[in-house]
Amino acid sequence: MVEPRDVGEHLLSCFDAVYVGLGEVAPKLHTDAYVVAVHEMSRSFGGVALELREYVGRGEVAPLAVIGDVLDQAFEKDPSGAMTLFAMALVVGPRLLVSLRDARAELGPDCELTMICERAAQVTVQELLQIANATQSQDDIDDPQWQEGARSLTKLAESAGNAESFGISR
Repeated sequence: MVEPRDVGEHLLSCFDAVYVGLGEVAPKLHTDAYVVAVHEMSRSFGGVALELREYVGRGEVAPLAVIGDVLDQAFEKDPSGAMTLFAMALVVGPRLLVSLRDARAELGPDCELTMICERAAQVTVQELLQIANATQSQDDIDDPQWQEGARSLTKLAESAGNAESFGISR
């Protein structure tokens, strides 16, 4: 059994990585609608990170590197923001949800962190829906080079040992 504090620290590292990664890239994006979507997404994930930070208490928790790497590479491959939204919708978001599900199962229903995990899952799902809203009027990207870049983001997460989730503790 894992300790709730260890789970909290790990989840904080995940959500902080998303908050920082999106916050840094948002003002650099070239598509205005994506700038707004990514900025708002960063704020939402930052709220979760703050709640986790309050739960964990004192101490430094470094952002999970693989999430930062995925978001950095998404921007480098496509500064419009489309690949950043792709990365959140299909690489980072689903793995966060699996990590949260696993954490809730491990912690049990009476743990304070379980409630935080439930709110974090709601925020994550809401942000995935916002990605769908922000991109619904955009044309499909039928560029083989873009598609290969998108696939490389999944490979990056998988090669770091994160095929399905980001885990529940360090």
